[in-house]
Amino acid sequence: MNLHKSALATLICSICLPSYADEQPKNTTVEKNTTEVISVRAKTHLLRSDLDSLISSTLIEREQLDLIQADSLGETLKFTPGIHANYYGPSASRPIIRGLDGPRVKVLQNGLSGADASAAAPDHQVSNEVSTATQIEILRGPATLLHGSGAIGGVVNVIDERVPTTLKEEVSGEVIGAFTSVNDAKDLAFNVQGSTGNVAFYVDGFSKDANETDIPVRLSHDDEHDEEEGHDEEEEGHDDEEDGHDDEENGIKFIENSQSRSTGFTLGTSYINDDFMIGIAYGETSSKYGLVGHEEPEGEEEEHGHDEEALPFIEAEQERTQVNAAWFNPTKKIDSITLKAEHVDYQLQEIEGDEIATQITNQSDEVKLQIHHRFFDQWQGIIGVHLQENETTPVGEEANSPATETTTNALFATQRHKTGNAEWHIGARIEHVEIKPELSQENALNNITFTPISWAAGVDWALTENQQLLINVNHSQRALTASELFSFGEHLGTQSFDIGAYFNLNIVDNKSTGEPTNTFNKLDTEDSNTLDIGWRYNGENFVFASSLFYSNVDNFSYQAFVPEESGGLDVYQYRQADANLYGGELQFSYFISDKLTYSAFIDYSNVELTNGEDLPRIPPLRLNNTLNWEHLDWHYNVAVTTYATQNNVGEFETTTDGYTLVDLGVFKHQETRLGELKYFVKINNLFNQEARVHSSFIKDAAPLPGVSFKAGVRWAF
Repeated sequence: MNLHKSALATLICSICLPSYADEQPKNTTVEKNTTEVISVRAKTHLLRSDLDSLISSTLIEREQLDLIQADSLGETLKFTPGIHANYYGPSASRPIIRGLDGPRVKVLQNGLSGADASAAAPDHQVSNEVSTATQIEILRGPATLLHGSGAIGGVVNVIDERVPTTLKEEVSGEVIGAFTSVNDAKDLAFNVQGSTGNVAFYVDGFSKDANETDIPVRLSHDDEHDEEEGHDEEEEGHDDEEDGHDDEENGIKFIENSQSRSTGFTLGTSYINDDFMIGIAYGETSSKYGLVGHEEPEGEEEEHGHDEEALPFIEAEQERTQVNAAWFNPTKKIDSITLKAEHVDYQLQEIEGDEIATQITNQSDEVKLQIHHRFFDQWQGIIGVHLQENETTPVGEEANSPATETTTNALFATQRHKTGNAEWHIGARIEHVEIKPELSQENALNNITFTPISWAAGVDWALTENQQLLINVNHSQRALTASELFSFGEHLGTQSFDIGAYFNLNIVDNKSTGEPTNTFNKLDTEDSNTLDIGWRYNGENFVFASSLFYSNVDNFSYQAFVPEESGGLDVYQYRQADANLYGGELQFSYFISDKLTYSAFIDYSNVELTNGEDLPRIPPLRLNNTLNWEHLDWHYNVAVTTYATQNNVGEFETTTDGYTLVDLGVFKHQETRLGELKYFVKINNLFNQEARVHSSFIKDAAPLPGVSFKAGVRWAF
């Protein structure tokens, strides 16, 4: 069935391709700035499928975000080469970069931490809002050292204008509305910005409301609790397959408890003149969403019951204050001095019935000072200081980590130098990380320190007029997080009992007991050495690029499955072992005419221990084919994405079948007296394909949505 649908989808693309080529677009250009961001843009094509993800950084602008925006940050970026998502239902989805996620991928808001709980657990939402963003940066190589040494996977930076940086001659803004059929989602967002004299202002807001998400397959709640009934259900499913899934009485089912609602607003203002600027912004977000796949461990089911009203949900709130300041051209050798600072109050509550079962509060303060300079002839660079302090306090029955205070102080520098046809990039960062846990065990430590040192070097070499060679070499050290070190307790969102590296594994009467280990080595940072080589060729009417990477990681931190149970839950313990990471991306774009583009990419990544053991939840090989056509004010696209079967699985992990997704989109631009209107209609998962995300903890309980119709409009004035 999967192969037939894939063949049909490929045929759709093939018959749309004409046998001629019109006037070709102008050559692509490479733009670079002092923040190491590199953006490759095609002049005439709306979809910027120009293979820019193979160099240090990818820049996705608002125009492209209109085409790919989804409910969450992970789902928005998941069709970018090298990026997948750790899908935890429609509400919680975080980016995975080249097989790495969690603390190895930093998610930022305007260059500063989002300070939410998404890096610690996949069932927690990313607080960054895509609908009001102006662009998203995806950074690798030397650029990541501006933001932290632990971003082995990379950095995702969501950028908006909440602290205005420019004065505008007139008030402008956007209003966006959309409806999605698969979950009856209604989305509304707006932003307005303007200035009077030297004072600029900004305001935005959004509201999202969605019901439970329809899926293409039937899920039986009994399957997850009764082996015998599950076997009967499997036989029924087999009968359905023989009948071609045509039983109308079964209908389309849904992901139980996947409803969500969120709102937010931001107010910002700046004073700007030719010499300096200073601005401040305050924002609040609030969300409420069902916790998908959440089950009580054995012995607690009867206590809490299984009625629908008792299904757990999460309420999260965040207050964020950000201050930006800049001094322009203070000396001949200094282009600017910039200061960014923020304070974040974050609270997450997991509610079961009428009780708050678990609460996590986080207070975060962050300051980053950067000097953009030209101290050395023919060199441009940035030196800076980065200070962070986080106080996290979990309480309740699932508070599986102690209260901790984490302080990080860092110095960093990057430099760029052009010689002939080559541009060189170097960078370094040194940090001091101190973690203070509140442990109750006798003789437990009260603080732990790390001193990660990281460096990176790269070259962008124009071999010929049409060819580029791109090489990045990185050495990165990462301090382990508090959850990796000191977790100890139930995490029902992942159906596991988590034990940090600090504790011995000791299970008595089917219960884990927390005892500090005598062999704990606080100096074991995670050390990664990475080589990333890319090659790009710009032909007369096509572009081809390839990128290969290899990483050797000492003391790679991972959750090892332990063949024991604690309170009916599987036990996972954080351990460290040497690992190898490798893979790459191939991309191709053919500009059939100045209106029609065919593009394709294939990406693959693998993470395995040096003893040959595969690690769990690594995304499979993926192939994407996309056709984009522009005619007058209309834009059409069809995308076919095939995921291979994932057979390289961790110990006790199950394989995941491959699948093919077909998505269609129609976009209309219209100029009016009141501004520009952009209409869009999208059909996702056209063939209603059953698709389970291998990188998801709950792939069996939460397949991807079924066929979905989304319609919306963006009014820019």
